Order: sequence, then structure tokens, then C-alpha cells
Amino acid sequence: MDSHRNELINLIESNVVTDETLASAVSLANITPNSSHWLSFLSQLCLWVGSIALGLSVLFFIAFNWFEFGRFAKFSLVEISIVAAVAGYLFVKGSPLLAKASITVAAILVGVLLALFGQTYQTGADPWQLFIIWACLILPWALTARFSILWLICLVLCNTSFVLYIGVHTWHLTAFFWRDVALWGLFAINFVSLIVWQLVSIKCKWLQDGFSMRLIAVTVAVLITTLAIISIGTSNILSNLAVPIWVFCMGLGYWVYRVKSVELFMLAIGCLSAIMLIATLFINLLFNGSEIISAFFVLALVIVGLGACSAWWLNCVQKSIKVKLLDQDCDKKESLQEQVKKEIQHESE
Repeated sequence: MDSHRNELINLIESNVVTDETLASAVSLANITPNSSHWLSFLSQLCLWVGSIALGLSVLFFIAFNWFEFGRFAKFSLVEISIVAAVAGYLFVKGSPLLAKASITVAAILVGVLLALFGQTYQTGADPWQLFIIWACLILPWALTARFSILWLICLVLCNTSFVLYIGVHTWHLTAFFWRDVALWGLFAINFVSLIVWQLVSIKCKWLQDGFSMRLIAVTVAVLITTLAIISIGTSNILSNLAVPIWVFCMGLGYWVYRVKSVELFMLAIGCLSAIMLIATLFINLLFNGSEIISAFFVLALVIVGLGACSAWWLNCVQKSIKVKLLDQDCDKKESLQEQVKKEIQHESE
């Protein structure tokens, strides 16, 4: 559907498809979803919503009936549910969507089991230990299931565990990270995860999940942009490193998502980050003793100008992609024609 949509856009831009023939072209391209497409979407939506609700229902059922069941009944309910979810994953491997939903439910139930264990026996463990143990326990499933969402869940659990950890053990981290310990730590975790994910996905095709990779990239961009904005108004050593690190991240992103391969979504994230940082610089310059009305007017012009430049550049990148695709199609057609001519000559001889 995406390739048909792009082909139709190319035909419209080249004036092959006019306003009179647009409706019939859209119908022939099969872009608009039909009843089967809607049925498939609704079935997948109901499957995932039902699976997540089923996993969370075990938690709410135990919490609501906490005094009605004994500890063994509670543990039995959760453990039987985990075994059933894993068994479902093993028995429905022929249906990848059902298998992925089953293993996701099992991963959720592992967290329910750990929460039940900590609440029942009151081990005195810190909350961050629950999340890091949860991530470690579902890590073998993430390795064997070859499901990118499980890896994303592990990453979310690691981020949560780190935030909870620094809430308890800030005394030996504050000396190095100062007050931005959470932001710097989360940036380091997600930045390394994005690089590793990008490198591993070259060989592991199942990791080439656009949603997961884009979500991590957005998280990294938000964190480093926030740190760079904070560094403009502070003067400690690590905050002064935020802007150079931001420049490095933007340069690395340009090389990966523009030079090596083209990803318009990632480039748009970089443009938005640059607009926010430059706007922050102008705010510090303009709102320092100057007239407020004039400062707002100049700031509005700067933001509009940067947005227009970003849109123009992204449009140029998109057009360059189309030109490369057309050139590749022409080369393929020419090579195919040459092969046909050679075969005809060979048969005639």
C-alpha cells in the first residue's frame, strides 16, 4: 500500500494523473482501506488490547481479593497464568501474531509475580530491584522470541529501574552528574541502546521495527535537547558538555539517516531539536533588557523561518529519494532489456 501511494504521488507530481482521473487512480491503486483491511486492523487491535487486559486483570483480581485468598492461592493463580501464556506461545508458533501476544502476556505476568512476592514476604528490597530483576527474567524470552516489542519492554524496565535507583542512591552520583543525573543517565542508556539496536538490526531483520527504533530516537532527542537547553543557563562542567554532545548526536544522526540511508522521520526529529535549541538561544539574547513586544516579534520570525527552512530541506530530501528510485527503476529496466536482447540473439544463433 505504501509503494502504491508513493507511485501515485509521483504520477500526480508529473501531471500524469489529473484532477479528473484522480478518483479512478486512487481506486486502482487500492490505497483506501477496504472491508478486509479494516477487519484485519480491528482483529489485531482486539487481540492486543485483550491480551494486555488479560495480563493486567490477574493483578487487579489479586489486589481486589487480597484478603479472600491465601498466599498459596495467589501464587498458584499467577504461576498457572504464566505457564498457560508460555504454553500458548509454544503451541501457536504457526500463527506469529498469536505467539507474540502470548509471550507479551507472559512478560507482564512475570512483573505481577515479582510484585506479589515483594508484597507478600516484605523482603525490604528497593523498588528499582523489582524492575531490573523483571527485565533480567524476561531477557531469555526476548532472545528466543525474536520480538522487538519485548526488547522495548526490557529497555523501558531498565530506564524505570535507573530512575528509581538514583532516587535512593544519589549521594555518590550527584558528585559527578550534579543535579541532572536522571537526564544524563537516561540519555546514556537510550543512546547506547539506539546505537546497538541500529547495528544489530543490519543482520537481524526482525529488529527493523520502525516504531521501536523511532520511539528510542525520539527519547534520545528529547533528552539531549533538554540537557542542551539547560546548559545554556548553567555553568557547571558537565552542563557545558551538553551542547557539544548535542552537536555530535546531530552530526551522527545526519550521517546515519541521510548519508548512509534516508529516514525522513529521524531527520525531522533533528530539525525540530535544532529549532528548539536555536529558539532558546534567541530567547536568552532577546529577553535580556530589550522590549518584550519586539522580542516576541523577532522570536516568532526566527521560529517561522527555521520551520520553513526545515520543511524546504526535508522536501528536497524527499525529492532526491524519488529521483534515486526512478534512476534505479530505469537501470533495472535497461538491464532487463539488455538481457532479453541477449537471450533473443542467443536463440537466433
